Amino acid sequence: MSTTPHTDREYEQQLTHLREQILLMGARVEQMIATSIRALTERNSALAKDVIDSDRRVDSLELEVDHLCLTILARRQPVASDLRFLTTALKIVTDLERIGDLGVNICERTLELNAEPPLKPYIVLPKMAEVVQGMIKEALDAFVAQNADRAQAVPERDHLVDAYYGQVFRELLTYMMEDPKTISRAIKIQSIAKYLERIGDHATNLAEMVVFMARGSDIRHLGTLKTQKARPHGVLFLCVHNNARSQMAEAWARKLFPVGVRIWSAGSEPSDQVDPRAIRVMQEVGIDISTARPKDVSVIPIGDVDTVITLCAEEICPLLPGEHHRESWSIPDPTTVSGNDEEITRLFREVRDELHHRIDAFMQSWSGD
Repeated sequence: MSTTPHTDREYEQQLTHLREQILLMGARVEQMIATSIRALTERNSALAKDVIDSDRRVDSLELEVDHLCLTILARRQPVASDLRFLTTALKIVTDLERIGDLGVNICERTLELNAEPPLKPYIVLPKMAEVVQGMIKEALDAFVAQNADRAQAVPERDHLVDAYYGQVFRELLTYMMEDPKTISRAIKIQSIAKYLERIGDHATNLAEMVVFMARGSDIRHLGTLKTQKARPHGVLFLCVHNNARSQMAEAWARKLFPVGVRIWSAGSEPSDQVDPRAIRVMQEVGIDISTARPKDVSVIPIGDVDTVITLCAEEICPLLPGEHHRESWSIPDPTTVSGNDEEITRLFREVRDELHHRIDAFMQSWSGD
């Protein structure tokens, strides 16, 4: 948006009002995230309900901003920086509204958790929330200042959010493996971590839109290009028993990877069959692994493998000789957990969904063909 006031005073007032409404919406979603985490850490259900109720005001602001933008576009037919400002505003409010929804989701899980005994002190989640709140604030401050450099620094913090999410996931899986009675609570806490991780992604979107508004350049997806690696030709998912984690990873990769990438899974001490619960949870997402069989790493054509991804957590994964790109995804083995079928199936779903998330991120790190 141009910093030079328009000679048409009414037009200038419309643009100023629009910017103020976006900032008001941003301030409210910032407050929703802060209050939702406070409700969680203080086990305050009344605060959580207040956040849920406040979402209606955010939704109303989104509708108002949309109406303002469309009215200005129709009546004023703006060009150049004003047009970028209006198209950016339409996208920004969508991300802000979704952040508000995620704050509501946090409070919904908080209400459920408050009905049960606490599982553990919340240490990482408040830190994670502090980072995403800072990302939102910095993106909005950059919006006000029309400062592309400030906005461009926001996506760089997202890797910290991802690291916190990985830490929470590993800690909670350990709790679930040690005591199946914690599975229900742990899954709710893990969901909150996932909501915060998604808020970080939306804050990144906000910042990228501000860069577009200020400079007219689209930096979406460019943040990962600097660290991209070549697309692999042969990928091996490796663990000990090859009866759950690596089988699910192989199945996701076969579904998601482009044609031309060869995919295997194997184990150093393969079981006799794939765990039925792994088959069941993959069927829930439309993937059939009922005919899969655990394989020993010795039967894999190692010469065709250029990427090895180990999935072991506490146990020791086998090491392969040769030059390979290696990644370690520390994902505990759900087959080692004891408990009732419903609790363990929930854990299998968590592992399934985490593998999906990891494989998506792995694909995004590839350079073009």
